[in-house]
Amino acid sequence: MGSESTCPWLEPCARRVAGDRNAVNIYHDRFTHRFYHLEDGMTSLIETDNDSPPATNQRELAETAAAARFEKFRWHGASVLMGLFGGALFDQVALPSVAAGVESTGRIRNATWARAIRTAASDQLVFWGTEADRRAEFSRLKLLHRDVKGVTDDGERYSALSPESWNWILTSTFFMMHNSYTPMTGERLTADDDQAFWEYFKAATVGLHLPGKSALPETYCELRENYDEMARTRLRANDTLDNAVDSLLSPPRPDFIPAVASPLWRLIGPVAGHGVCILSFGIMHPGVRALTRVRWTRRHEIEFRVLTAGVRFAFRHLPKRLQYSPLAYNRWRYEELSRSYRSLGLTSFAPDTRSRGCPI
Repeated sequence: MGSESTCPWLEPCARRVAGDRNAVNIYHDRFTHRFYHLEDGMTSLIETDNDSPPATNQRELAETAAAARFEKFRWHGASVLMGLFGGALFDQVALPSVAAGVESTGRIRNATWARAIRTAASDQLVFWGTEADRRAEFSRLKLLHRDVKGVTDDGERYSALSPESWNWILTSTFFMMHNSYTPMTGERLTADDDQAFWEYFKAATVGLHLPGKSALPETYCELRENYDEMARTRLRANDTLDNAVDSLLSPPRPDFIPAVASPLWRLIGPVAGHGVCILSFGIMHPGVRALTRVRWTRRHEIEFRVLTAGVRFAFRHLPKRLQYSPLAYNRWRYEELSRSYRSLGLTSFAPDTRSRGCPI
């Protein structure tokens, strides 16, 4: 990527930006979440707020645009509304090796809600935790997945840490986030946006990447091609996938809902599950959707349009306190307060000549 950052808290977040085909050294400060350009060992702040001075050349325009995209995708991921599209992650268990690993633990089948809550908590730490918490979570995930290994019913050995399975989980997670963006925000993504979104995701999950030939693709186009190829050649319909869809359409009562409310849950659970199913399958790859027992029809398309209109309204109008996940809201408040405190600072400690002279 050209120059390397000499500051361990700065991480590369964009390699290509609009209007510039060359590598651009943009770094993200993990603590303040501000953006810097690095050149000849010196860092300079890239302003992205409305009070920013106008860019003076094409590279500055490109870098500002890249930083703005990074922020846009980051805060989209802060919204709990993205969880309404979570069923799109069922493509993970369409890969036989992943399905076998999931079945060996039985946690999706026997503890659906508990597993979903643990996954959400882990995502909070990965995307919104401090650098120390993120590193600890990366290490924990890699360590615990070492125990997920065995032999499939077809006699094929599997391991959660095999490059195909491990990268498939990351790829699936990215496309769930990416594909939910337009339905949630109403903004269509350009080719530059697609690449910037992929750069953002890789920066956020860097501690989970495999090295060398097992590394994730550099470009969004390569990633998209890999996904299409997996859908054509490696994914299969299976009982684990069917069970996951069934648990969405007829969700079991969560432990946090008292047993006395079971009759009410039997009424509202399937309705809520159907809505999540429509939103999730609406953004799902058609090849994966065809592997499930859900037959997508024109009626489903109409339901998808209606439901996404409601999601967009909520995304635009709900206050952040209600919409952002807990750690994300905490980070947003921190950055707002930090920005406010920085605005109080002087731009120079040189004597103020304007205060000299006659005090009258």
